[in-house]
Amino acid sequence: MNTLADNAEIAGRFAVVANRFCSVVDSASRMERTDLLLQIYRILPKLIDEAISLPDVKLSDSDDPIGGSGQPAFRANVGRSVQEWGQLYNLLKEKLGDWDRYWQVFDPTEDDEAIFGTLADDIADIYRDLKEGLVLIEAHEAPPEDVIWNWRLLFYSHWGKHAMDALSALHFRLQNAAS
Repeated sequence: MNTLADNAEIAGRFAVVANRFCSVVDSASRMERTDLLLQIYRILPKLIDEAISLPDVKLSDSDDPIGGSGQPAFRANVGRSVQEWGQLYNLLKEKLGDWDRYWQVFDPTEDDEAIFGTLADDIADIYRDLKEGLVLIEAHEAPPEDVIWNWRLLFYSHWGKHAMDALSALHFRLQNAAS
């Protein structure tokens, strides 16, 4: 069982990598496309590794953290608005141009029909899911175990798939650019 100090250390370690990812995305408008994607390509494996290492913790008992939606109540307070997410997505889509779209199979264990994905959507969704916890940590608005729980839940239910898809697409885009 992790202690509060252990959870604070784990959240801090994950936050360092999450901050690196978010800082790169925050700088996207000032970066060349290839440099932006190279930096994301370098950070994603570290981010995935740290996420896989997050312990399966229970939510704290403080102030009934579960709201009527089945989600922690703090999630509603820190999420980026749809408009902010749209602005980031559009900036990334414009920056990536013809490198944005790629083909994938949604679930390679069950699906055999290809669908398209977009790096702009992948990056913007990862950013939004990571930023929630970073805002909470910085503002000291949630105990470390709640932030860890949230990051872990979102990794396995949402942004982990985006990270894996983006990593694969980036690998091929950057490999082909180097050729």
